[in-house]
Amino acid sequence: MDFSQRLMTTQDILLHYFPLHSALADWGKDLESHLSEWIINHPEAYQEAIVRSIEAGCDLVSTSTQAASPWRAAVFGLRNRVHEFNYHSARLAREVVPEGRYLAGFVSDTNPDFLEPLGNLTSREVYDGYKEQISALLEGGVDLIMIVGNHLEEKLIAIEVARDLSDKPVVAQNVFYQGATGFRTMMGLDPVEASARLEDSGADVVGASCGLMKREEDLYPYYEGATALLRQMRRGTEKILSIQPNAGMARLVNDQTVYPATPQAMAREVPSWIEADARIVGGCCGTGLEHYRAIKAIVDDENERRRIQTP
Repeated sequence: MDFSQRLMTTQDILLHYFPLHSALADWGKDLESHLSEWIINHPEAYQEAIVRSIEAGCDLVSTSTQAASPWRAAVFGLRNRVHEFNYHSARLAREVVPEGRYLAGFVSDTNPDFLEPLGNLTSREVYDGYKEQISALLEGGVDLIMIVGNHLEEKLIAIEVARDLSDKPVVAQNVFYQGATGFRTMMGLDPVEASARLEDSGADVVGASCGLMKREEDLYPYYEGATALLRQMRRGTEKILSIQPNAGMARLVNDQTVYPATPQAMAREVPSWIEADARIVGGCCGTGLEHYRAIKAIVDDENERRRIQTP
């Protein structure tokens, strides 16, 4: 069954996509090169990483094209390769994603530009840029469009484009940070309002990813805060919820970026995410294949329990 049918006709918990944007370092990705250009130049490594993520249990696979928008590609002098990056990333992934797993075309912010009035981009320019990217992803064969980023107003335009171009499902995820006033987007919206706006704009799944989530009683960012965040998001939307926090707050240890959350520690939080009504769960920056295997075990147990309880 397709992605929408799976969500609407079952109560299954799905395992999110593996964060290749950070994980591809294990396959030789350097820090300097453009992500999509590296993927096009190293198709075997890209496909191997996808296959490994599927073996670990991922139900979703990302095209890793968050930096393949016209704006972000232009920073690397690669503006003329936007269609190539998105189309071929999708086609390469499509070759190895089996039936029953779902390929998400990844779309993100307009960085380093901003939509007016904070920046110099008009709504028309943003619409046309997303249309160029999303058209190529659809041509490449994605099952759904995944829209993630810090800038809500731009996400709303991307949702509009996705709706105008196809009937593929749209997963839209905000990025939240916690400060003195609680969880907020970069532009200051709380989870209730930010989630409601994604639903009102036509998202089929409303979620949160990356960011700096904290438990409300803690003074440091951590993945446990995803539970409290989900409960606030539920107050703003009736749509299916997804969650994908980082594996804790990154630290620099011996000149290496290290994330503190072990697979076991992160997996322990997953039942709380599910209890808070998340249907798609996983991790973002810092989560490796071992994290996903540990989370998969929790997801499998929950899905089995749900199927036994279903008449």
